[in-house]
Amino acid sequence: MRRGFSIAECLIAAVLLCGMAVALFGVWAMHAKASAQSREAMVATFWGEQVMEEKLSQGYTVKSDLYANPPFVAKHIVDGQDVQTLFYYRTYVADNPTPTNPGLKTITVEVAWEHAGSWKSVRLLTRLGWQG
Repeated sequence: MRRGFSIAECLIAAVLLCGMAVALFGVWAMHAKASAQSREAMVATFWGEQVMEEKLSQGYTVKSDLYANPPFVAKHIVDGQDVQTLFYYRTYVADNPTPTNPGLKTITVEVAWEHAGSWKSVRLLTRLGWQG
């Protein structure tokens, strides 16, 4: 005698499969959101490093850059459509003399962007001493 699945067993299996599918789609959505945030943070960090290198190349004469700089635009494709993210940056230079290094300066580059209605930022900091 051959026995198949009962309707109750089929319904239980369908409910379990649907529950697992919903859970997996939730994980996938969180992964997609985290990937977008980490991509933007990586681009902002890269851009901040480039600005920092530019400022360091100016040597000890480097100055703060607090005025409106043109934003850096990063483009990527989502679902076949171009998406642009604007990255804004500012540079702060402060004199921080110490007894052992009276010519010490602190250079800070801050890069900010908007993601999902809130502002995110990355801040890079380095110190520059007088080499004379």
